[in-house]
Amino acid sequence: MTTDTRRRPRGVVANRELVELAKAACPTISVAPPDLVHVTSVGWGRRIISGGMLERRQCSVFGKELVYFFVARPAYRFGRGDEKNDQLNFFPFAIALSPSALPAPYHVFPFDTGAYMAGFYDEVVDPSIYVEDFELEPDLASAIRHIEWAFGGVEAYYDAKVKSGLASSIPHWRSVAQNWVRIASLASTGREKPDRRASAIELAYAQPVDLRQGHARLLVFPEQLLEDPNGANSTLLKSIRDLNVDFETYDWRPNETPDSFAEVIAQIMRRRLGSAAA
Repeated sequence: MTTDTRRRPRGVVANRELVELAKAACPTISVAPPDLVHVTSVGWGRRIISGGMLERRQCSVFGKELVYFFVARPAYRFGRGDEKNDQLNFFPFAIALSPSALPAPYHVFPFDTGAYMAGFYDEVVDPSIYVEDFELEPDLASAIRHIEWAFGGVEAYYDAKVKSGLASSIPHWRSVAQNWVRIASLASTGREKPDRRASAIELAYAQPVDLRQGHARLLVFPEQLLEDPNGANSTLLKSIRDLNVDFETYDWRPNETPDSFAEVIAQIMRRRLGSAAA
């Protein structure tokens, strides 16, 4: 498929099967929205923390300046994340924040749209379906309703465990919903190379996010960003304290790949999710 065939042409009405099925199954919402997670590089992360702002960047998929998050999961993957690197600035920096005081999102999708458009899910994607057909309603309620309908709860969603028998409960003519289940299966931990982006709920905002307004909940970054045998990074530590945000660190090693630290960050976020649910 070419990029153009993945997008809905002007004048064509998008399908809303995922929204309809979730609303029918879960007319009310029983859980509070979990944190949103933004993953970037250490280089950009330290700029974000020193300035206190998550700025928008031009999105190549939708042609608009947006800032992106996933619900609960640190699922973002770096373009060259499987290549070794010896520079600290190229490794992951995760920011978890509360969505409660944010404005309505620009869009909500049940997977990483960048990965979708780049062809990462082409082994199961139905080429007759446009990416917009998978779009949820642009609010947090739609994201949570999708989690309850498709996963049964936030923890199962975090672990990418789609409800057993979900596909068999959907009429075959509901082709968008059926195809989403196939895409979401690519995130399964039983696969040789699970791609957690395939069922991670993506939220994009058209406004920058000011972390100084109390949105930030947790930062995760390399321990060596603060402590080094040649001196401590007191400037960054002061910026973190000024934001009044908790942080956890992972033990970085040079000449590893950025992707190699994805699991330890996921474990930190998973532990935090479990604590919040307790």
